Amino acid sequence: MINETRMIDVAGKRTQVLVGGEGPPLLYLHSAGSETFWLPFHQGLAQHFTVYAPAHPGFAESEGLEEIDTIEDLVFHYWDLFDLMGWEKVNIVGASLGGWIAAEFAVRYPEKVDRLVLVGSAGLWVDDAPIADLFASLLSPERLRSMIFHDPNSFLAQLLLPAQPSPEQMLLSFKAMQAAARVGWNPFMHNPKLRRRLYRIKSPTLILWGESDKLIPLAHAHAYHEGIKNSQMVILKQCGHLPMFEKTEEFVKAVVGFLRS
Repeated sequence: MINETRMIDVAGKRTQVLVGGEGPPLLYLHSAGSETFWLPFHQGLAQHFTVYAPAHPGFAESEGLEEIDTIEDLVFHYWDLFDLMGWEKVNIVGASLGGWIAAEFAVRYPEKVDRLVLVGSAGLWVDDAPIADLFASLLSPERLRSMIFHDPNSFLAQLLLPAQPSPEQMLLSFKAMQAAARVGWNPFMHNPKLRRRLYRIKSPTLILWGESDKLIPLAHAHAYHEGIKNSQMVILKQCGHLPMFEKTEEFVKAVVGFLRS
């Protein structure tokens, strides 16, 4: 299936967007891990939808980071993308940082979201279950692997987070963390007001989580489920923070099944 990388102007910010597939549009908002190139899970979703996967400002080749200071700035950025694309209402899938953006977008513009999927999403404060310090782990691939993957010694985990990353991989990681820190440093990876605003989300919502997620604990999935009235929860066993990588087939099946139901 053909996919392409486009550079488009979103309210003056050059933005990288991966596009591929056929069918109704699906907006995929990536994590701080910066899955900003075409991957098997994109391909799986693209069998059923036209996938649009933009890189947030400051990630990959997207520009405009200097205009981003808060999560709300990213919400406005994606409202501008909706306006540019002429989208009235689309499905949104957001992972981790992208899930936080998706949730914030949905509480402000519920009429714009058809169905919503939150995958290991940041954004909430949960007592006794804080989000782990991703930034402090950046200098230790081993620590980061144990935080993100169910099996940190697996071939996949070591491929994505090698013990000795190349200079290019290190540069990409530091760039991604710098961009994530603009909106998630203080307060750390959450908005204190978001939890009491979740009632504003009107779209059917799937909350998809890895049972072994040590970065954003499972308690956050339950908090989103309690706060979003029309939501359902799917927990993937033997899976950490990145279901789209560790359990690609199950991830695609759950997301497509929900969006098409």
